[in-house]
Amino acid sequence: MSSFLWNTLCFLLAIGLLVAIHELGHFLAARAMGVRVLRFSIGFGPLLASRKGADGCEYALSLIPLGGYVKMLDEGTRRGGAPEAGVEEGSFRAQRPWRRAVIIAAGPFFNLVLAVALYFVINLNGITVVRPMVGDVIPGRPAAAAGFEPQDLIASVAGEEVHDWQETLLALASRAGEPAVEVGVRRGPGGEALSLRLDLGGFDLDPRTDPLDTIGLRRCVGLMDGSVEAVRPGSPADHAGIRAGDRIVMVDGRPTPNFYRLQDEIARAGASVTARVERDGKVYETVIHPEVVGEGERTRRLIGVQAHVSPLPELLERREYGVADGLAKALGDTVHMSLLVVRTAVKLANGTISAGNISGPIAIARGAGGTASAGLLYFIGFLAAISVNLGVLNLIPIPVLDGGQLLFIAYEALARRPPSPRIEMFLSSLGFSLLMMLMLLAVFNDIRAL
Repeated sequence: MSSFLWNTLCFLLAIGLLVAIHELGHFLAARAMGVRVLRFSIGFGPLLASRKGADGCEYALSLIPLGGYVKMLDEGTRRGGAPEAGVEEGSFRAQRPWRRAVIIAAGPFFNLVLAVALYFVINLNGITVVRPMVGDVIPGRPAAAAGFEPQDLIASVAGEEVHDWQETLLALASRAGEPAVEVGVRRGPGGEALSLRLDLGGFDLDPRTDPLDTIGLRRCVGLMDGSVEAVRPGSPADHAGIRAGDRIVMVDGRPTPNFYRLQDEIARAGASVTARVERDGKVYETVIHPEVVGEGERTRRLIGVQAHVSPLPELLERREYGVADGLAKALGDTVHMSLLVVRTAVKLANGTISAGNISGPIAIARGAGGTASAGLLYFIGFLAAISVNLGVLNLIPIPVLDGGQLLFIAYEALARRPPSPRIEMFLSSLGFSLLMMLMLLAVFNDIRAL
């Protein structure tokens, strides 16, 4: 199956599930409040299929899969209060403001509940995590300026404890744009505790790049002594005479003390490089012609060697959770992810983070396909993160989003009258236009990242 088809299928599965849960929240809350639901649709636009239920509700599947809706009786008018002439008792507009607010808020709430449930499933299965140990510090970047060293173990970011790379990345992302973030590390055999001040002003969430690379950190995958473990037959290194056990100590006159530096030098090499190679205590030079793979911004240069890596037992940690602590961690994961979404949205709004970091359906499809290929638990984790995003972002007070409807209802409750239809229509149109512009920007960023 092609990657495009696989990503599309996984995307439709993910979006279908998350939208169904979101709309189910609205649906169940409406029914609990005695509101008659006319249609429950997954997707919007022209109907593909529909069926009338015994409860009188039409259950539908619509053409455009990027959303859904619950159509309630007389939902279009926001006037509340007791039923009056022309207002049916089971209609949305006949409900008191607080009851309508419950119906509107139930959608995002169900997305957050789903995230807790999904994180809970992951925790019950146990988790093997990679501890946030630094493998390499890139010279000239913020991490080097902060004083990071290889084998440093990151223990906290801005006072928040971190235990694996996922938690570390989330903590760093939540502080993106800040010029001086305290990062706690443990260094050396004794685990000396140090506090380093890291500049995250240029921390980039661009999906085209590794966010750690922008600040100059690379993940530790084990101990690398700089020697070659294997050479791919027929590769540029093979043609240049490189053999297993060799150490490439210099490329074009620049030292390569480890494999990370070697990768950097090859990545920026031209059509050929002069490599100094150490073998059995002797040093010789050879010319390597790197092969170019990929296209455009994804172009890479490779020579076909594999690094010798010795495992570090302390690098991996297996965590087992019972029901109580698994649920507690799931709640904590959902809260942390929600805070990250809020902080990121604020920083995007005030310009601290570039709008180039906004991703859309193509990036979500690639994420869905990639995590599904990695395994079921990875896909579940992806669903949980997207569900949190959907729930939190829907609460932004922009008309046409749930948060905008809650804002209208709050105004009505305080002013004891609904906003004028003209103002509501204007703000709703403005909100819709803003969302369309954001969607176009997200799609543009996605296409640029291909």
